[in-house]
Amino acid sequence: MCRPASYPACVAIALELRGIRKRFTVGAGGCRAFVDVLRGVDLVVRSGECSIVVGPAGAGKTTLLLCAAGLITPESGEREWFGDPARAVAQRRVLYHHAPTDLVRLGALDGPHIHLVDGVPSTGAAMHGWIEQRCDTGDAVLVACRDLSLAPHFSVRVLELRAGQLHTASRAHARVAERARR
Repeated sequence: MCRPASYPACVAIALELRGIRKRFTVGAGGCRAFVDVLRGVDLVVRSGECSIVVGPAGAGKTTLLLCAAGLITPESGEREWFGDPARAVAQRRVLYHHAPTDLVRLGALDGPHIHLVDGVPSTGAAMHGWIEQRCDTGDAVLVACRDLSLAPHFSVRVLELRAGQLHTASRAHARVAERARR
C-alpha cells in the first residue's frame, strides 16, 4: 500500500490545491442557473503517496481532477505541481487517466509524475500493483471513485467530496451523521 498522508514532510509535494472554486453556468440571457461544484477545496498529495477521493455521481470528482490536471481553470484558488504554478509543468508531469487502457502511459523519464485516475477499473491485484509501482517510483497518485468500499483497497488516505468540499472519510464520520439525525 502507498505511503500514508502522515509520511514525513521532507517528501516533496507533488500536487497542491488551495481554495479551488469551480462554478458552472447554464442557460442564456436572463434565464441562467449556476452550480458551485467545488467550494474552496484544499488538497496536498506528496510524491510516493496515493490518495482516493470518493463521492456519488455528480459530486465533482472529475471536475476536481480536471482542475488538478490543469485542463480546466477554476474561478479562484491556486494550483502547484511540484512547487511550480506554471501550467507548462502540469503539461509535462501530470497524466490524466480516464480509461483503464490509459494506465499504460507512465510519462517521460524527467522526474516524478502525478497520475490522476478518474474511476477505478477494478479492485483486483493489477490496479493495486499499478498504484504501488507508481508510488515506489516517487510518483503521486490521486484516484476518484464512487464507491467508498473500494477505496481502502488502494490507499490509506481516503477523502470524501461532499457539497463541494473534501472531508476525511472514516467510520467516525458515519457516527457523527447518526448523532445529527437524532
